[in-house]
Amino acid sequence: MTLKSEKNSMSKLLRIVLIYLGAAALLLLMVNDSEAKTSLRTVKCDESKMIEVYVRPSFSTIINFPVKPDNVVLGGKNQFAIEYIKNDLALTALSSNARTNLFVYLFGRRCGFQLMASSANHDNLILVRDPEESKIKAPFK
Repeated sequence: MTLKSEKNSMSKLLRIVLIYLGAAALLLLMVNDSEAKTSLRTVKCDESKMIEVYVRPSFSTIINFPVKPDNVVLGGKNQFAIEYIKNDLALTALSSNARTNLFVYLFGRRCGFQLMASSANHDNLILVRDPEESKIKAPFK
């Protein structure tokens, strides 16, 4: 084999390796992106703890409750937009560094949330459940 043919075969091998690496990286990005789109988290309403909620700027995060909230108090009204849709609260960060608190009253209890704008780590849907829910036994007939 001549030096020129060795360079050509090494060049072809390098191209093939780079193509496979590029395809693997693209596949990894697609898998990570699809996982982010299905972001669902279930949390318990605990009056003694604040629940962290990460909201992607220019996107909405939905907080779902078992019943329609009685009252809602948003700390920084110029930090987040909020919409009320039946048992849901739809939140949108108004800036990339938005941060405030949110209190939701239901079942005679208060649920506290710490809202933070985050591009990297964000929630799409949060299901809020009552910590006493598992203790309630429904009578069977």
